[in-house]
Amino acid sequence: TGAASRAGASTAPGPGLTLIISPPQGASGFDSQRMVYVRQDHRLEYFAHSEWVDAPARLLGPLLVSTAQRTGAFAAVVLASGTAAGDLRLGTELLQLQHNFQTQPSQVQVSLRVYLTDEKTRRVLAWQTLSAQAPASSDTPQAGVVAANQAVQAVLVQLGQFLINRPY
Repeated sequence: TGAASRAGASTAPGPGLTLIISPPQGASGFDSQRMVYVRQDHRLEYFAHSEWVDAPARLLGPLLVSTAQRTGAFAAVVLASGTAAGDLRLGTELLQLQHNFQTQPSQVQVSLRVYLTDEKTRRVLAWQTLSAQAPASSDTPQAGVVAANQAVQAVLVQLGQFLINRPY
């Protein structure tokens, strides 16, 4: 996990607030349907015959909404573009989703940067980098998908804690 940054806030979450979740973005190299693996540092490679059904960042959107809803910290949580109105906005960027073959067993690594802004002032109230990894049962794309699901679930637990603990 990354360190959280805190700033003075005029708005704190509560049962009466609406949280708008912006559609997640993917960092360069992680913004397509291609499944990424790594055999050498700083060199992304892609499986030739396997890909996600959509870009992983877009697949995260509904999971972020359900995670935020389960916290009970907000009156409403919606996934919406920049035109939706609410009290707070959660922005996310998928920094990494890769099957790493440099370790034994291989493992899938997921990193997600999240930041919360006050919609009225546009001030960033808090940000954090959430990370998890999960071992794969083999060095295949299918085993990577299972491990990716486990790592994403761990990151979602961290997101729930970020929202509940009110680090802003």
